[in-house]
Amino acid sequence: MSWQRPASTSSRFLLWCQGVFRPDTSLPAHKHCNNLNTLVHPTPSSSAQPRRYPAYTPQSWIDEMVISLTPGNNTSPTITLPNSGITLTPQPLTDAQKEALKNAAANTPAVIYHPSTEVPATTEPMEAVDTWIGRSQSSEFPKMVAQHSSSTESLKTSYQAFKSTLASVYPDLASKKFGFTIEANGNLKATNSAGELNKADTEQLNTLLNASSGLKAAAATYRETAIDLVDADSPWSGSYLGRYNLTKENFADSLDLGALFIPKTSTPSKEQSDGMFFNQLAYKGVLHTQETEAAMLAKRAAEKAA
Repeated sequence: MSWQRPASTSSRFLLWCQGVFRPDTSLPAHKHCNNLNTLVHPTPSSSAQPRRYPAYTPQSWIDEMVISLTPGNNTSPTITLPNSGITLTPQPLTDAQKEALKNAAANTPAVIYHPSTEVPATTEPMEAVDTWIGRSQSSEFPKMVAQHSSSTESLKTSYQAFKSTLASVYPDLASKKFGFTIEANGNLKATNSAGELNKADTEQLNTLLNASSGLKAAAATYRETAIDLVDADSPWSGSYLGRYNLTKENFADSLDLGALFIPKTSTPSKEQSDGMFFNQLAYKGVLHTQETEAAMLAKRAAEKAA
């Protein structure tokens, strides 16, 4: 039996048969340990007790393996292939190989270039479209708003006075729903939007309305301020009233003055909503065109210059 000691216990580990490493000891590595169950650590004193280790399994491990962890010894394995000394020389094709290559080329379809034809455009050609935008809001618009509000209050006062007198003189006629407007010639005309007036009622109301000088004058003033308000606004900004072409000629068909003063309730009814100034214009107003706007602006400029 022979023993050997590792050169340096600080740089080597001993791997024993069952994978038990003993880096903290200087035990000699046994070369043949298949049947060895007890190893005795050599010590200076002969009275030391033997140190026992578990039995080995010969099928699991080789007898002994020493793994070096010294950095200088960790070299990668390199395999060098021997030179065969054979020189590779290209060989010319044989007649059979040439014939086979020729047949393969003949049976392979050639790549044919097909030039693309011009495809006609599927979309229609672009056409320039001139769009009329309209005027900007006039700097006098706030002034026109104030004048229109004042004339609205005056008309409301005159109309309430007329209805109060009508209720005391003609209560049956006053109990029916009706409105009124002003025609191009300045005459007032009863409106029958609710359908409660007959022909006689309408004729009587027309007579009574035009007999009220105060109401007739207030209606004429209101018409002027309403037209001024619309003309001072813009069709694409501000209050958007400028889109409407309100004139003396179409005023009676565009606005029912009586509907402006339908009594307000906590929850506005459809009748009240439809009677609002802006909504009446939206439902019945005449829209401006580029030509009518140009004519209106020219007329305004002439009036201002006069």
